[in-house]
Amino acid sequence: MSYSTGVMGVHGENSTYETWPFECLHCLRVWEEEYLVQRVPDGHGADVAVWTRGGVQVQPPWSGMICPECGCGTVTTFPIGYLAHHKEIPLTRPGPGADAPARRPRAPLAPHTVTTLAIVLLAGLGLYQRVR
Repeated sequence: MSYSTGVMGVHGENSTYETWPFECLHCLRVWEEEYLVQRVPDGHGADVAVWTRGGVQVQPPWSGMICPECGCGTVTTFPIGYLAHHKEIPLTRPGPGADAPARRPRAPLAPHTVTTLAIVLLAGLGLYQRVR
């Protein structure tokens, strides 16, 4: 439930297992994903981090995570150790096949959004005609 790490050597490289907690800002699902992070020298004195999950190279956790429940891309991470100190937040584990969730088609704009846009455009047109 909390951020955890473990260091091990893999082919002379430093590797770390990191568990990242996430929350979907659309459906409010909370879950964790474990990553293997390999730090490899880039030949210029710096290290490059290679993130893998389930043996497959993936983007870093803060980039491009998609909710396994609803398919929304509006996902945030928690600070290190946050879930360990907040037991009131229920943690749900991804189910089978959660590594590649089916993405739901996005709903069209809500009627109130269209109405708001129309009002803003009409008000802007009115101001434009007065200034002209």
